Amino acid sequence: MNSKYIIVCIDSDIEILNKLEQKITTIIDNNYVVYTYTMAEEALLESFKNIAKGYEILMTILSDDLPNITGEEFLLNFYKNSPYTKNVLFNLDLDVNKIANIVNNASIFRIIEKNLDKFNFELMILETIKVYDQERRLRDYQNVLEDAVDKRTKELKDTNVKLHLLATTDSLTGVKNRRSYFDSSDSMIPHIRREKQDLGVLMIDIDKFKSINDTHGHATGDEALKIVANELIKVVRKSDIFGRIGGEEFATTLPHTSLEGTMLVAEKMRTIIEKIDFASDDGSLIKLRVSIGVSMLEDEDNTLEDLLHRADLALYKAKESGRNQVCYLENK
Repeated sequence: MNSKYIIVCIDSDIEILNKLEQKITTIIDNNYVVYTYTMAEEALLESFKNIAKGYEILMTILSDDLPNITGEEFLLNFYKNSPYTKNVLFNLDLDVNKIANIVNNASIFRIIEKNLDKFNFELMILETIKVYDQERRLRDYQNVLEDAVDKRTKELKDTNVKLHLLATTDSLTGVKNRRSYFDSSDSMIPHIRREKQDLGVLMIDIDKFKSINDTHGHATGDEALKIVANELIKVVRKSDIFGRIGGEEFATTLPHTSLEGTMLVAEKMRTIIEKIDFASDDGSLIKLRVSIGVSMLEDEDNTLEDLLHRADLALYKAKESGRNQVCYLENK
């Protein structure tokens, strides 16, 4: 079947069907085909098969007084699979209740007399084709607009995601930047207090980082920062917050973690970095080490700054004690 659109005619009177087919075929071109049926049940089944194949049912012309399935029943079932079809009903035996049911639950385009010679039937057919074509073009245009809107919405969403990443991510290491780390950690503290849970904070500093920059250049220093960040992020859990808060300093917030657990995480981080040696551009072998200061959430802490201050003091103590160490100063 090469035709694009189908016109379905249903009537128990063969003579009426022949007349319908004759009148319609005289005014349509090869883009249309007429199918005639004496049984609405067969018409429904064949129409559904054609719809499944991708063809459009442009128009139906039928009576209500059909055997097995009435015209009303046909249209109510047909509408579910072909809601845009233009349905033309002969007015024989149509009462107000039937018309209301079809209008409310399916559709009627025209109600005509069964005497096809009493009016310009061909003109009605051409008008129906014209209206269907206009509505189809409008639907196609709406689909194009919807696709364009969906595409633009996705582009904006992708852009917003990228902007969010740019605003919250350290451009060199790819971890959270200072602002994002502080925002995420500060918002977590009230929740931890309500649950009466522990929370640990780590201040991590690359030992002798200035010497790396001065001796081997800033490119090597940048590489060191990226290596450290990449290794440390492997240690933290999804619920933990890790970020670069400045220069060679990183910080980690560990919710629902005891002092013992916090010290274990810190020691694991120190050990991982201690095992790293990497070659600079000049061929020198650089040994990376970190010092870590630890603090725990106390009753008097109001913000993350309070915890970081104590962690920073502990970090200073670790540096003083020879670096490459983890230090915790108990709050007195």
